[in-house]
Amino acid sequence: MASITKYRGKWRCQVRRKGMAPLSKTFERHADAAAWGSHVEAKIAAGVPVEQDRHRDIKTVADLLDWYLATDEAKAKKSASNDHDRSKNIKPLIGDVDAFKLTSAGLSQYKRDRLGMPRSAPQTVQHELALLHRAYVVAVEELDWKLPNGIPRTRRPLIDSARDRRVKQDELVRLVQACESPDTAALMELAVETAMRRGELVGLEWKRVDFARKSVYLDRTKTGSPRTVPLSPRAVELLLARYRKGDTGLVFNIQPGSVSQALRRAAKRAGSKDLRFHDLRHEATSRLFEKGLNQIEVARITGHKTLSMLNRYTHLDVEHLVNKLGPRVEDLTPELLERLLDVLKDLPSARPGA
Repeated sequence: MASITKYRGKWRCQVRRKGMAPLSKTFERHADAAAWGSHVEAKIAAGVPVEQDRHRDIKTVADLLDWYLATDEAKAKKSASNDHDRSKNIKPLIGDVDAFKLTSAGLSQYKRDRLGMPRSAPQTVQHELALLHRAYVVAVEELDWKLPNGIPRTRRPLIDSARDRRVKQDELVRLVQACESPDTAALMELAVETAMRRGELVGLEWKRVDFARKSVYLDRTKTGSPRTVPLSPRAVELLLARYRKGDTGLVFNIQPGSVSQALRRAAKRAGSKDLRFHDLRHEATSRLFEKGLNQIEVARITGHKTLSMLNRYTHLDVEHLVNKLGPRVEDLTPELLERLLDVLKDLPSARPGA
């Protein structure tokens, strides 16, 4: 008889029969779990072969990742395309390891190895560890795995939340000019104009663009909350240049991983160092504040859930703040200006960011 239990907020149905491997599947609703159990038991009673899950073919970590990424749960995640790219980073290092024998110590070594590789920021490695963890959790739930050492775990890499990389207008111009294609050039400039995330930009459809209201509607976002993003005049100009009457598909026909790769190549040609695509969103957010928008207004545009989350993306230009506090240098009285120039002559050159 099938047994149904509540597990991690879902309903897991398990069918056991002597002489055969247990079958199990997890559902959102109890009724669906019961229906599946009855269906499987009826097939067994009638002597109809029951198709075994692919878990019999899962031997290595690479097999586990391939199996997980093919599940409905993985396909439904907003990070599905990114997860495929992440699995490509994992496989060369531990893909051949027996999935049942990967230990926490082995996972910690993977973390150290990845952090020592180029273009593997702590946030990137953290996402890869999360993907591995989800794959193991789903295998335990769906395939009734019994891991001798439990699900391998390791501490997440520390992420420096104080990153304050700004992309000045002259650097942005060089970056856009260094792009190999007009598509990536427009996408990068649009990122600074809208503060949209990489996934939101590559997933943007023409049917979501409202030229009349100068806005785009994002129905699928990282946070799961739809939002409407207003378009600046430059953003409208960029979209109009790409639009062709009757267009209904994606605005940008490019994969997320290809966007980051194109940025790295353009940055190298433009002489930009330590630049990530997410820095364009940082820059866009700071520019919104510098235009005089308050935190609530900026959060409506960027989609940040809390104001505390918004703070780490906000790095205002010191010159802009100085101008808000008082008169500009050219507006000073002649006497005060002369004194200021005398002082500056005796000072060493200011350090960047000082």
